[in-house]
Amino acid sequence: MELTFDVKLTSFTTLFSQMNVAEYRNFVKHSLQVAKITREITKLLSSFVDPDCAYLAGMLHDVGLVLRASTENYESFIDMFKRVPDLEKIVLKFDKSDKHPILSYMIGSLVKPLCPLCAKGIIYHHKSYQQIDESEKKVVYLANCIKVADTISLIDLRHSAEELTVGILNEMINAVQKDSGIVEDVREAALEILRDYRVLCEMLDDEDRFSSERTLTLEEFEHPARVLAALLDLRSPYTRNHTFIVTKISQAITEEIATKEDARYMQIASLLHDIGKLKTPLSILHKMGTLDSDEFIIMKRHVVDTYRMLENANLTSIARISTAHHERLDGSGYPVGLNSDRTSIHQRIIQVCDVFSALVERRPYRNALNTSEALRIIEGEVSAGKLDSTVFEILKELVKNGIFDEEIVFRNVLESLFEKSFEEIREVLELNNIGE
Repeated sequence: MELTFDVKLTSFTTLFSQMNVAEYRNFVKHSLQVAKITREITKLLSSFVDPDCAYLAGMLHDVGLVLRASTENYESFIDMFKRVPDLEKIVLKFDKSDKHPILSYMIGSLVKPLCPLCAKGIIYHHKSYQQIDESEKKVVYLANCIKVADTISLIDLRHSAEELTVGILNEMINAVQKDSGIVEDVREAALEILRDYRVLCEMLDDEDRFSSERTLTLEEFEHPARVLAALLDLRSPYTRNHTFIVTKISQAITEEIATKEDARYMQIASLLHDIGKLKTPLSILHKMGTLDSDEFIIMKRHVVDTYRMLENANLTSIARISTAHHERLDGSGYPVGLNSDRTSIHQRIIQVCDVFSALVERRPYRNALNTSEALRIIEGEVSAGKLDSTVFEILKELVKNGIFDEEIVFRNVLESLFEKSFEEIREVLELNNIGE
C-alpha cells in the first residue's frame, strides 16, 4: 500500500523528554532546561534565531557526551550518569579534550529542521564569544545562548534541590554576571529570565514545554528516530547493535514486498520498537541466567512502556507495529496475544527481524549465533506456526545474497547515526575504543 504519513516535530521532543528515567534522568533534565532557556533568550533577542532551531540546538548540545562516555568506559558511564547530577564532573571524567560538542554537532546537524548555522552553534557552547572564530552572528549568538543556559542548568543540577532557594538563584545570577565570555545582550536576556518568577519555574522543571506546528516527512524523521534509538542502545553493551539490525533487515524485507514509503515507515517503527526498554533495570537486561517469573514480568513490561511512550508522542499507528515484535501468529506472544488473523504484514516483519537480531547478538547468558544457526531456529518457529513463512523466505534470501557479509559490530550503528564512514568518524574524533 502507498503510505502518506507526516510526523509532528513535537513527537521527537516528547519522546526525548520521556527518556528522563534511570541513567538518563539528569542528562535529559539538563538537555531540556538548556533547550528551554536557549529558546527563551533568543525570543528576548527579537528572534534572531528560529525558536524551534534554538530549542533543538539546546536539547542536542550534549547528546555526544552520552556516546563519548558509553564507549570510553561503560561501567563508569552507567555509574556516574545515574548517580552524579553534576554533568561537569562527567565531562571531566570522560571528555577532558572536549570533543563531545563536535560529536553533538555531527549528530544534531542531521536533525531537521535544525539549520546548518544553528547546528554549528552546538560546537562552541563551551567557548567564550571571544574564542569563536565565526563571521556569522547567528552562530556566535546561539552558541553563547547555549553556553549561558548550560551554566544556569548545571548550577541547578549540582544542588539537586527540590526547590529553588535564594542561595541557588543568587549563584546563578552571579555566574551570569561575572562571566566575561557572555555577549552583553545575551547576559541581559539571561538575567531577565532569572528575575522573572513566572518564566523561571518553567525553565527549570522536568517538562519539555515545546510546541510547534512543524511536521516532518518520514524521511526527515528517520534521523531523529536514529538519535533516540542510539541513546537507548548505548545503555547496554548487549544491545548496541540490536536496533540497527532489526531496522536494516525490516527495511530490506519491506522493500521487497511494498513501497519505499512503506519501508521508511517500517524503519521508523523498527528504530523505536524497544524504546520502552529504557525503563527496564540493567540488572534484568544483564542477568547471566534465565529470568524467573517475576523478572520476566518486568522484562515484558517494556512493550507496554514502548506503546505508551509512542502514544504520548502522537505515534499510535507506529506503536501498533513497534510493540508487536513479541507477538506470535499462534496467539502465544505478548502483550495482546495477537493471532494470524489480527496481525498485519508490518507486524509480521518486525517479529521475524527482532528474533533474528536477538539470535545473532551476544547476550549475557550466551554467545552470538551465526546467521545459519539463527535461520535454523527461526525456521522451527515458522514450522510451529509462530512466525510468518513469507517473511522468513525473504530473510533467507537476503542473508544468502550477503546482507550481512560484513561483521555485525557497533561501527555499523555509528555509520548510520553519522552518515559517514567509520574511518572518518574515528579520525575526526580520535575515538580509539569505539566501534568494536
